[in-house]
Amino acid sequence: MAGPSRCHLLVIFLLQVTLNAFATPTLEGPANVKDCERQFTEKCGIEVGNGIFNNGFLSDDCCRDLVKLGKPCHDTFLNTSLAARHPSANKAQTLAKGEKIWTECVAIDNSDKHETKPVKECLEKFPPTCGEQIEKSIYQGTVVTDACCRDLVSWGKSCHDIIAERNHDVRHPSVNKAQALASSGKVWNLCAAISRSPASFPLN
Repeated sequence: MAGPSRCHLLVIFLLQVTLNAFATPTLEGPANVKDCERQFTEKCGIEVGNGIFNNGFLSDDCCRDLVKLGKPCHDTFLNTSLAARHPSANKAQTLAKGEKIWTECVAIDNSDKHETKPVKECLEKFPPTCGEQIEKSIYQGTVVTDACCRDLVSWGKSCHDIIAERNHDVRHPSVNKAQALASSGKVWNLCAAISRSPASFPLN
C-alpha cells in the first residue's frame, strides 16, 4: 500500500496533468511568434503591419496567406507589434483595425470559393500593383500612374466595373456603394483620357 507521501505526490502529478490539459496556451511568447513567422512571408508581414498601423493596402494573396496562417498568429503579430514597435499607438483603435483587417481577409478568402468566372478571368489579367493603385484611388483619392491607367483601359471597362463592384462587396462593404462606384467611374474616365493622350492628367 502506498504511503501518505507517495499518495500526495500522485495527487500533485494528476492535478498538474489535468491543469496542463485544460490550460489556455499563451500566444504571445517568443516561441509562438517564431513559429508564426516561419509560416508567413516577410512581404505579407509588412503588408499586414502597414494595413494596421499605416492604413496601407493588403493584397488578396496576403489576405489568403493570413487566413491560412490562422487567427491566433494574427493576434500574436498584432500584440507583439503593439508592445515592441508601436507602444504609443492607441491600443483599442489598433486592435479594432486588426480585427477589421482579419474580417476583410476572411471575406476575401471565402469569396474565392464563390467567385464567378468573369471575376476570376478579370483578376488574372490585371497586374496586382496597378490593381492596388486603382483601389486606393477609388477609396483614398490617391494618384494612379499613367502606365497603370493605360493598363486599366486596355483591361477594359467591363472588367473595371466587375472588379470595382467585387472589391466593394468583399473588401469595403461598410463604404457607401453608390459613392464607391461613382468614384470608380471617375477613375475610369480620367484613365481613359490619359490613355488617349501622351500628356499626364492628375487624378484627384
